[in-house]
Amino acid sequence: MKQSNRWQIHRLLAEQMDERLAFVTAVPQHIALVGADNDISRQYLAARYPKAQFHEYDPRADFLVQAAAQRHTGFFAKLTGKTVPQSCQSLIEPLPIAWADMLWANLSLITASEPVAVFENWAQCLQTHGLLFFTHLGGDSLRELRELLAQQGMAVQTPMLFDMHDLGDMLFHHGFYDPVMDTAKLVLDYHSAERFWQDMETLGVWSSLVLDDEAAARAAIHRRLAAGHFSLTLETVFGHAVKKQVLPAGESPIQFFPKRKNQE
Repeated sequence: MKQSNRWQIHRLLAEQMDERLAFVTAVPQHIALVGADNDISRQYLAARYPKAQFHEYDPRADFLVQAAAQRHTGFFAKLTGKTVPQSCQSLIEPLPIAWADMLWANLSLITASEPVAVFENWAQCLQTHGLLFFTHLGGDSLRELRELLAQQGMAVQTPMLFDMHDLGDMLFHHGFYDPVMDTAKLVLDYHSAERFWQDMETLGVWSSLVLDDEAAARAAIHRRLAAGHFSLTLETVFGHAVKKQVLPAGESPIQFFPKRKNQE
């Protein structure tokens, strides 16, 4: 199977998220990439912000290796400062405080065990009024998979799939303001087990599920794919928000307003 096909969903979402940047007037200088997606997101962002510096984070070492392999890391890249530092760490491991003026996370939230600590970590990394852009998978994802397993008497939990409104509320209460969320539906049609499991691995979906009997669940999916094609729905979630201003305890912002002409 072609390597490019493995990342087509990441590419689709990165492209759609990049289109939203056309309405952003701020020009970020330091961008934290949380989630390595075969260098797809960095390429979009570097084309739009050629002077920006990047740092890439991911808990999956192999994802970082693949992203680095897509870049020009020879003498010229080092000479011009175009290499991208990488850190292999979980999404809750502290990021540099107030380093980034943009944090971009394309389908990486699925690797965490819960979102609140992640959002707080992202907020710590951003400068005041810094921008967060991220994609995720919503609560309506995997409906067909859950129904298939339920028919076989197997329970499955999806603890990292959330309603977009719940994600927006989490952002608002954990370091951000003006969260904007929207969703779209993506239907995948599978004719082979190889492609299905490749997507489950690349998207991080399978490892995020809680299954009573993983081996039995895998066997049920293989039987279904052997019998014919299998469609799977993904609810893609797009979110962006702005880092709140955080003041020391006991302090509050002071605002000055111009005096109106009719005031003495």
